[in-house]
Amino acid sequence: MANEQEPDGEDLETLVDAYDLDDDGKISLIEQERARLGVVDARLEEIAEGDGLIAKIAGVTHKVVDRLDND
Repeated sequence: MANEQEPDGEDLETLVDAYDLDDDGKISLIEQERARLGVVDARLEEIAEGDGLIAKIAGVTHKVVDRLDND
């Protein structure tokens, strides 16, 4: 298991501003996973722009993930 470094004060403030969806001053597990889902969704969208079977599968998967990400 990799050790994660604690962000310094300025980085932590930036992270909280970006990921704290309910404005409680903390990043919950749900908020962390929603952020991760957004990154996955963006990557699937990039892959879907290509050609071939993988792009088609990524396109369909992107549509499903996008619905979850933008609920």
